[in-house]
Amino acid sequence: MKRLVITLALAVVLLVAPTAPAGASTAVWQPSTLAAFAAGDYGAFLEGLAADSHGNLFATLTTWGYYDENVDPSLWGSNIGEVWRVARNGHIALVATMDLSPNGMLMGVAVDSRDRVYVATYDFGDPQTVGCGVYRVDPSGSMVKVIAIPAGSMPNGLAFHDGRAYITDSALGAVWRARIGGGVASPAAPWFQDALLAPGDPATDPTKAGIGANGIAFRGDRAYVSVSDYGRIVRIAVSADGSPGAPKIFCEQPELVTADGVAFDARSRLWITTNAGTTGGSPSGALYRLSSSGALSQIVDDPGWLDYPVMPVFGTTARTSHTLFIANGAYFDYEDGAVPDIQALPVTVPGLPLK
Repeated sequence: MKRLVITLALAVVLLVAPTAPAGASTAVWQPSTLAAFAAGDYGAFLEGLAADSHGNLFATLTTWGYYDENVDPSLWGSNIGEVWRVARNGHIALVATMDLSPNGMLMGVAVDSRDRVYVATYDFGDPQTVGCGVYRVDPSGSMVKVIAIPAGSMPNGLAFHDGRAYITDSALGAVWRARIGGGVASPAAPWFQDALLAPGDPATDPTKAGIGANGIAFRGDRAYVSVSDYGRIVRIAVSADGSPGAPKIFCEQPELVTADGVAFDARSRLWITTNAGTTGGSPSGALYRLSSSGALSQIVDDPGWLDYPVMPVFGTTARTSHTLFIANGAYFDYEDGAVPDIQALPVTVPGLPLK
């Protein structure tokens, strides 16, 4: 059976909305499937997606191992983490693997200014064996730990800004920051932590999944963080000395509940994927666009080609700059037979160059 330990932590919250939000798009959005991944024997989850300067995409996949709470744990299989490189023509190549036994998973992925690839890890075991933090993918295929984050956190989104890595924490409602050097950076406390980024409590509110700060993207010296449980986008300024400014709710709408990855286009509009749409359709998921003034537009809502979408990424080459790549996590693939994939959606504007 599929590993179900984190079902509550990553559960889809389905909202039924009788009408589309203000600014809903009437355009016909026609994507194509760029790449698809095998689900393995017990399902797989595609969580992170990033692009390098050459137009290659990097995707993080966790292939679930066998899990049954009624069976001796010594008989469980292990989770395996995989980092895949996806070329512009859709050719996929496995560039790194990681043993996540028994309770780890790969989270967000980001590429720095030198095109080096970094991956966040989350360990939901007690005690932890993999640990929470960030690993660099070396050309040899090895995974080298560069940032350690204390147990009890849930590293999720990952982005670089001015030479530092920023990691959202979905459990603590925080953002960690570290400069990557020759050893393992171990920040003692989050760079920023606030109730606006905190998760809800599924034990007291069944509409919450226990996921707070999730996706992160920068526009200038401001970080924009999605907060899944509350359908909220929070803006945090980065001061000249690197300290965080006061947070501000940039947008909060019920249809943005389960908001996950975020990406800016060249017109300073923020594209947002939500794991669930509002119609109750299956497969489920939606894509929204937020203007620089905070006005929300619906691009697509449960269109049939979104299946637990987790991350939007703009192409980085002349040929792909007007393409938005969307990672479908396919979290429920073990039940519905779907597989994680990457959709290529033509759009009318390129992405904002990453700093």
